Amino acid sequence: MAAEQNFPLYPHISLPMTEMRPHYEVVVIGSGYGGGIAASRMSRAGKRVALLERGEERWPGEYPSKLHECIKEVQYDSVKAHIGKKSGMYHIYNGNNQDAVVACGLGGTSLINANVALEADDRVWQMPFWPDEIKNDMISIKTGYARATEMLQPVPYPKHFPELPKLKVLEEQAKRLGSDYLKNFYRPPITVTFENRVNAAGVRQLKSTLTGNDCTGVNDSSKNSTLMNYIPDAWNHGCEIFCEIYVQRIKKDKETGKWIVFYKWLNKEHEKFYNDDNQPLFFVMADTVFLAAGTIGTNEILLRSRICGLEISPQLGMRFSGNGDLVGFGYNTDLFCNGIAMGEQNPLVFKNGPVGPCITGIIDMRKSAEHVLEGFVIEEGVCPIATAHALSVVSQATGIFSSGVPIPFTQRILKSINVILSRFSKYNGAMAKTQTYLIMSHDDNSGRIQLENDKVKIEYKGVGSVKTVEKLNKTLELATAKINGAYVPSPFWMKAFGNGLITVHPIGGCCMGKNGDNGVVNHKGQVYKGNGTEVYDNLYLCDGSIVPAALGVNPFLTISCLAERIMKLAAEDRGLKIDYELVKQPIDWNNPIKKWPSYNVEAERALKKNNTESRITFNEFMKGYFSTEVLSTAYRAAEYQAKSSASTMQFTITVVAQNEQSLVDMEEFSAEIVGTVSCRALSPDPLIITNGKFRLFVNEKEKVDSRSLMYNFNLLATNGKKYRFKAFKRLLNTNVFTAWDQVTTLYVTVLDCTEGDENEFSNIIVQNKDDDMDVNPKNRKVIGRGILYVELSSFLKQLSTLRAIGCSSRGQKRNALFRFFKYFSIIMINHAFARFRPLSYPGRFPIARPFYHKHRPQKETWTIVSDDNVETLIHRFKGGLKGPVLLIHGVAMSHEMWTTNLIKDNLLDYLLEKEYDVWLNDHRLSPTNPECYKQQTLDAVKLDQKAAINHVRKITECDKISVIAHCMGSVTTLMGILDGSIEGVGSLITSQVSLYPVNGLMDRIKRSLNLVSLWRYVFKQDIFDVRTSPDTDLLNFIINQLLRFYPVPRGQGCNNALCHRASFCYGTLFQHENINQEVHDHMDEFFGAVNITTMMHLMTISKAKRIVDFNGNDVYVTDENIKKRLDFPILLVHGDKNVVFDIVATRMSYDTLIKTNAHNMDQYRMYECPGYGHVDCLWGNKAYKEIFPEMLKHLEDTRSVYGYGMK
Repeated sequence: MAAEQNFPLYPHISLPMTEMRPHYEVVVIGSGYGGGIAASRMSRAGKRVALLERGEERWPGEYPSKLHECIKEVQYDSVKAHIGKKSGMYHIYNGNNQDAVVACGLGGTSLINANVALEADDRVWQMPFWPDEIKNDMISIKTGYARATEMLQPVPYPKHFPELPKLKVLEEQAKRLGSDYLKNFYRPPITVTFENRVNAAGVRQLKSTLTGNDCTGVNDSSKNSTLMNYIPDAWNHGCEIFCEIYVQRIKKDKETGKWIVFYKWLNKEHEKFYNDDNQPLFFVMADTVFLAAGTIGTNEILLRSRICGLEISPQLGMRFSGNGDLVGFGYNTDLFCNGIAMGEQNPLVFKNGPVGPCITGIIDMRKSAEHVLEGFVIEEGVCPIATAHALSVVSQATGIFSSGVPIPFTQRILKSINVILSRFSKYNGAMAKTQTYLIMSHDDNSGRIQLENDKVKIEYKGVGSVKTVEKLNKTLELATAKINGAYVPSPFWMKAFGNGLITVHPIGGCCMGKNGDNGVVNHKGQVYKGNGTEVYDNLYLCDGSIVPAALGVNPFLTISCLAERIMKLAAEDRGLKIDYELVKQPIDWNNPIKKWPSYNVEAERALKKNNTESRITFNEFMKGYFSTEVLSTAYRAAEYQAKSSASTMQFTITVVAQNEQSLVDMEEFSAEIVGTVSCRALSPDPLIITNGKFRLFVNEKEKVDSRSLMYNFNLLATNGKKYRFKAFKRLLNTNVFTAWDQVTTLYVTVLDCTEGDENEFSNIIVQNKDDDMDVNPKNRKVIGRGILYVELSSFLKQLSTLRAIGCSSRGQKRNALFRFFKYFSIIMINHAFARFRPLSYPGRFPIARPFYHKHRPQKETWTIVSDDNVETLIHRFKGGLKGPVLLIHGVAMSHEMWTTNLIKDNLLDYLLEKEYDVWLNDHRLSPTNPECYKQQTLDAVKLDQKAAINHVRKITECDKISVIAHCMGSVTTLMGILDGSIEGVGSLITSQVSLYPVNGLMDRIKRSLNLVSLWRYVFKQDIFDVRTSPDTDLLNFIINQLLRFYPVPRGQGCNNALCHRASFCYGTLFQHENINQEVHDHMDEFFGAVNITTMMHLMTISKAKRIVDFNGNDVYVTDENIKKRLDFPILLVHGDKNVVFDIVATRMSYDTLIKTNAHNMDQYRMYECPGYGHVDCLWGNKAYKEIFPEMLKHLEDTRSVYGYGMK
C-alpha cells in the first residue's frame, strides 16, 4: 500500500456471492458511472437492487502502489489469449490499430481516470447521431449534468494549494504557443477533494496529498470515484453489492418474463480447478436489468447474448470510438515538470514536492474551432510510477536532443547528464523534466467491437493514420519544442505497430439511435429488439457504450449525465419516485438507511454443557460449502461444485478438553467435541454432533514442517440418519496472513456411519501412499466433501470463549490458559515466522534416520577419463534389458540425487522396476569429485558426458542409448550433441532446461547485481558451497543470517540454512509441499560446492538466453546444428512453478525443435508439470505417479531407436 497520509478506514460493503438472492427487482451490471448511478437511483426509488461487479472491492489504502503490485493487477485481452487474473484492476484490450485501457474493480474506470469533469460542447449535442428526443430536450441534459455534478462534486485545483510544476509548465507552453492557446488555458473542474470533509453521499474523505497516483488508484481517499459517492449511496439505500461476478450473457425467459443474468464467479480457488471454457455459470433473475459494464464489457455481454439467441439490433458493436484520445510526452525539457507519480513514496517527505492530481490544467481548443469536429483539448498529466521506466527507455530511444531547434553544446551536455541521472531515479534528470500530454479530439467513430473465439476484438484499422492525428501530434511536438524538449509520441503510434492508438475513453458500440437500423438503444437507453423501434422495456444500457460519437473532451461527466437522464425516465415509466435529497449525516457503516432482510438466516444453536473439573473449552463457528457430487479428495473442486449449487454447511461446536494437556499432548489424548451442524444436503434440520474428538497440531511426516488440526465426530439427523464427519486443517510454513488462512480453513469429508462405529482417533487420518490426507481408511461410502472457514469476527468471538473451568483458583486458571496459549502461539509463530526461527543445519555426525529400502541389482562402478584427462565415475544398476538409460545430474549434485532412499519412490528404483538397465555418472561438478573445487567451464563438463555416453555404448554394445539429464546436465549434454562431440544419443529427456536457459525473476535480479563477480573479486572466494554448519566462518555465518530474508515464492519459507543457500545460489529449487521432511532435512547428502567459473558460465548463458560457450560465442544453438544433430526423439520436462528457469524458455525450445525439424515434429514432446518447481519434479512425493510415467512413456515409445531395442 502507498505510504500516503493516514486515510479513513472503510469497511467492505460487498456481500459474498452466497448471500445473493435468486431474484431481484433490479440487477445492475457494472459499477462505473452508469452502474453506480443506476444502483443509487433505483435503490432510492425503493427497489431491491443487486449490483454485480467483475472486479474486486478495494478502498483507499488497498490500491497497489509498487511496481510488482501493479503488475499483479494487470490483465491483458486479445483475440489470442487472456493474460492475468480476470479481476485484475488494470484491464488492457489489444485491438487492431486501437487498444484500450480501462479499470476493473468496484467503482469501474472511475478508480483510475484523470478526474476531469467537463461538459461536452453544445454543438456536440446537435450532431445528427443523437435521437431527436435528445436534441429537442436539452433541459434534461442540463438536469443530468447538474445531478451528476451534485454527487461527484468537481472543483478546479485550488489556487491557494501548492504550486504544481507540471501545471505551471503547461501554462508556460500555452504562452509560448501564442495567444490563441493562452486564452484557452484554465484549470478544469476535477473530481478530487481538497479539504477534509463528508461528501454528498455521506462518506468521509481526506484532502488530496497530491501524489499523482490517480491512474493506479489513490490511497488517500481524495479521489471522487463512484466508490466514494454513488456506490456507497446505493448501499446506504439497500443495494446489495457483489464483486468478482463476471457476467457472461443475459436472456429473457419466455415463461416468466424474467431476465436471466449468467455469470462466472471469479473466485481464485475455483479457477484452479476450471479453465475458462468449462467453468460453470451461475445465474440470477431480475425484473429489470441495467447494463453498465463499461463500453467494451457491455458490448461483449450483448454480443455473446446475441450469439445465444437474444434478438438485438444489427448495429451492435458498430460505431466504436476511442474518443479521439492521443497520448504524448515532452521529454527532457528545460523546465522542471515533476510529472512522475509518487507511487509508494511518502508525500510528506517527497523531495520533489507535490506532483498533484493527474490533470489540473487544460488548453481547451473546442470553442475556437470553426467546426465541432475540429475541436480538441490538451491536458497535462502524470506518468504512473509503474510505467515510468518504460517511458524512460522509449524516450531515450526516440532521442535526447530532438527538440527541433539548435541546442548549444553546454545544454547538450546538461541534457545528456539529465538522461544519465534519470537512469538512477525516475524522479531526477530527464524524467523529472518530462511533461505528459493527453488529447481528446474527434475521430470518425467507425470502429467495431466483435467477438472472435468468444474473445473481444476491437477493429479500427487506420485510426492512427488520418491527418487529424498527425496534426495533433505536430501540435504537441511544437509545444514540446517551445520548452526545448524531445517530443515522444505514443509508442503505439509507430509504423512498427501500424500507427495504432490507445484510448482510456472507449465509447460506442451500442449507440443511441432513432431505431434499430441506426442504433442499439433508444433515447431512454432501452435496447432495440431488431431493426425497428420495438424495445425491451426492462433492459437498459447506461454507460459509455451508448454515446454515438467522440465528445472531444473527457467523457465521464457526459456519461453520468445520460445515465441520470435514463434513470429519471425509467422511474417515470414505472411510476416510481427517486429521492434526490442528499443525505444529511455521515454514513453509518453498521446501520445503513435501508437494509433488506438477509437471505441466509442463521438458527440458534444449543450447546451441551459439561461440568467436569479442570477443563479447557472453547467454541468455534465455521461455515462454507459442501458437495455431495464431488466425492474424491479434490476438496477445492468439491467446494466449487457446492458453490455452484448453493450447497452450504456450517457448524457451531464446543471443544472440551478434560485438561489443557489433552490439547497439547496429542500422542495420548484427544478433546471432545459437542455441537450442531447445519447442512441441507444432509438434512433440512440441524444435525447433532455425537462422539466428537479433536486433536491439535499433529505432525505430518510426508510434508515439510506440516501440522494438522483434526476433527472427528458422528452426526445424527432428525430422521435418525447417521453420518461420520472427519476433517482437518493443515498448517505449513508461511507468513502471518497465510497462517491465519490455514488455521481457519477446514477440509471436510462426510462418510456413511455404521452401527457401533467407534471414534478411535488412530483411524481418523493416516498418511497414505499418495501423500494425501486419508480420512477413510475403512473405505466407507463417501457422502460428500467440502471446505469450511472461520471468519475474523467469528475467530475473535472464539478467542473470547476460551476458558479454563473447574479450576480451584484463579492462579490455576491463569496457568492452564497460559500453557495452552503458549503452546498454540509457539506453533503458530514457528510456522508464520519460519525465517526467524533458529536456523536448522545438517547434523555434525551421521545418525540413524528413517529411510526407504528397495531391492536393487548389484551396483557396478567404473572410473572413466575425459578427453581433457579428467577422471570421473560412472555407476550401473542393471535392472533388465530395456535401455540402457544414462541419468546425468546437475551442478553441485551427485548421482545420489537419483538414488537417495529418503524418497519412497525415486526415479532409479522406478526404472529398475520397469526392467531398465540404468547408468548414472558423477561428472566433474559432483561434490564427490575433487575436480568440482577447480575452476570448470560447462564446455569442459560436456567432455564428461561424452565419456560417460561412450562408456555406456561400449559396455552395452549399443550404438545409441537414452539419456535423462537434469538442469546443467541437460545443458552440457546438449552442448556436446549440438557441436557434434557427443554421438550415440538416440532418445533424450531434458529436465527443467533445454536450448534456451532463461532465469526466473530473482535470478535475473541477482545476475544484474553481479553477485558472482562480487563473490570472486571482493570476497576472494573461488567456490560457493551450499553445505554449511553452525561452526562456519564469519563470512558464511553472516550470509546464513542474511539469507533468512531472501525472497522466495509464497509459502516456500523455512528455517533450513542449506535450503536458503541453495535458493540463493540457484533459485528456489522446489515447492516445499511436494517433498517430505527427510529430504528437506538431509539435502547435504546430495548437494555440494560449485566453482565460480562454472557460475560465471551460467551467468553468461542466462544473459544470452541460449546455450553459448564460456566466452559467449553462439556456437551451439544454430539452425544447422539443430536440424542436423537434434533430429531424434526428445521430451522436455518442466515444472510450471519453476523459478530457477522460466517455463517460457522450455516452450521456446520446444517451438524451435518442431519448427526446425518440422518434417518429423511428432518426435518432440513437452510435458509441463503442474504444481512442481525445479528438482521436486524428481524428488516429489507424487512424482512417481505424476511425472515419471511421462518419462517412461517417452522411453517406451522410442525403444526402437536406441539401445537394446535396436538389436
